Amino acid sequence: MRIGFKITSVIILFCLCNVCGLAQRSLNLDFELKNYATSLPKRWYAGGEGFKVYMDSIEKYSGKWSLAMEKFGDTNGKFGVYTGRLPIEVLVGKNIEYKGWIKTNDVKNGYAGLWLRIDGENGAMLALDNMSNRGLKGNNNWTPVSIKMNVGQEAKNIDFGGLFTGEGSVWFDHLELYIDGHKFIDIIEPEPKTFIRLDELAKLQKYIYPLRTYEPDGGDTKDLKVLDRLVGNSKVVALGEVTHGSSEIFKMKNRIVQYLARNKDFDIFSIEANMPESYKLNDYIVKGEGDPRKLIAGMYFWTWNTEEVLNMVEWMHKFNQPKQRITFTGFDMQFYEGALKEISEAFQQNEGIASEVDDLKVELDKIRNASRQNKGMVMMGDTVKQKINSIITSLQHGINVSSFKTPEKIWLQKNIDIVQQYLGLNSYSWRDKCMADNVLWIKNQNPESKIAIWAHNGHIQKTDQKQGEHLAKQLGDDYVTFGFTFFDGSFTATGKKGLTSYDAVEAYPGTLEYLLDQVKEPVFILDLKKIKLDNNKETEWLLEQLEYRRTGAMGGNTIEFSESKISEDFDYLIFIKSSSPSKLLTEISW
Repeated sequence: MRIGFKITSVIILFCLCNVCGLAQRSLNLDFELKNYATSLPKRWYAGGEGFKVYMDSIEKYSGKWSLAMEKFGDTNGKFGVYTGRLPIEVLVGKNIEYKGWIKTNDVKNGYAGLWLRIDGENGAMLALDNMSNRGLKGNNNWTPVSIKMNVGQEAKNIDFGGLFTGEGSVWFDHLELYIDGHKFIDIIEPEPKTFIRLDELAKLQKYIYPLRTYEPDGGDTKDLKVLDRLVGNSKVVALGEVTHGSSEIFKMKNRIVQYLARNKDFDIFSIEANMPESYKLNDYIVKGEGDPRKLIAGMYFWTWNTEEVLNMVEWMHKFNQPKQRITFTGFDMQFYEGALKEISEAFQQNEGIASEVDDLKVELDKIRNASRQNKGMVMMGDTVKQKINSIITSLQHGINVSSFKTPEKIWLQKNIDIVQQYLGLNSYSWRDKCMADNVLWIKNQNPESKIAIWAHNGHIQKTDQKQGEHLAKQLGDDYVTFGFTFFDGSFTATGKKGLTSYDAVEAYPGTLEYLLDQVKEPVFILDLKKIKLDNNKETEWLLEQLEYRRTGAMGGNTIEFSESKISEDFDYLIFIKSSSPSKLLTEISW
């Protein structure tokens, strides 16, 4: 189970996105397609802390390459792994067999094997076989191994790969997949697109809207007038970011938020930060109460503790004078402290409820501390679960019978909901669902309002069970997405150097950003929605699987690009030539 959980963490971060119909693209089962940036197999995440992982052209079972892993000395509980994803839509209800050939040399204190995992709703594990009871040890020439599994109707994801948990050297090659006994024949994939033809460029220009600047300088906004048409009457606009630390992207989003507030009556802003703590910042936005720097830091994440976010907050405060015109909110649920504080302060004169809140915090602190030691959310025992549920039920009753007005009761019940969401946090898919639910809660409490959302590209996208997919299903055309990306530069992130600036991997041939750079516009909006609708031959490449940047909060990685259908993920894409690091307000370790 321990290995199974860690594998899941790797999958969440580096999974390969949807393969439609098992015939859209190669699964690269024989490791013959090489990733330009990493020199590792395309379509796979491959790595492991302390492990040397590489493609080997000398020791192989078939084709040009095998995937090799080496580790000498104490593994310290770490392991090497390669990870991919199978297309669930064509495998539900089928029997699958996953085969491969493995060679080992002096493997000890562990084993080498294949693994396959089936997940259900919200990332719940339905089945896992990691060959822990039959993995290869010692010295073995090329040996066939396999995993067989039935895919039930409740399956939502199927992830697979290989792992090496010990010391020595291991080679993987010639993977095969059988569906109900029939061998899957992998397709031969063409070379990636590396340049835009003149006729394609001419057609593409019709879907490009150059922007004057990304700076929220208060200057001419004629270039943003196109947003009137792109946003239309939609009430929820999501603004993404390809890293959590790109200054130009933050500034561009600030500029767009200002335009939407001034010209499109957007009166609620909601950020990817814990809900109760974000609402505290609204006290400064509206009433000027509190220190904005401390309130921003109180949202926990270094990602928002920047000059760029502070500048936006200060603008919002000024925009609300002499009357309120915009509200600052958040929709995340990764912490419980703020929610408990809201309840405790509301019932500070009620010793009974105050005592229950203290008891609940003790139990939650235990779970959090155990989760940090385990590097993942731990399962509650029945006794603890019953105790927590009993306290929560009592608190809910206390809120219901209190003398608070209805809005206060609704808010306190929402804070109970944040605690319950935190307790269920066991996967990114659960977090995305909860964040979507929280945005919908904000919208339902303010039915006449328009909301601007600030979050990572990976959350706002309309695919892959992300927050954006949940919102798109509920809101339809009322939900509009703007993804962001850049060609080169640097960004603030965490990594081996700590929290600091990291160089980005420059977009390379075959990536979306490499192609968009050929437009020779430093900042522009790409209308993916209309490209998809018009479906012209010259722009059909934008409707296919493309590698594009998907980074986040981690720096120093060679893997910053992965494949997806950008036209399915976002309605519009904002391209910025170069990124520079966001400017942190204080030194924070995270």
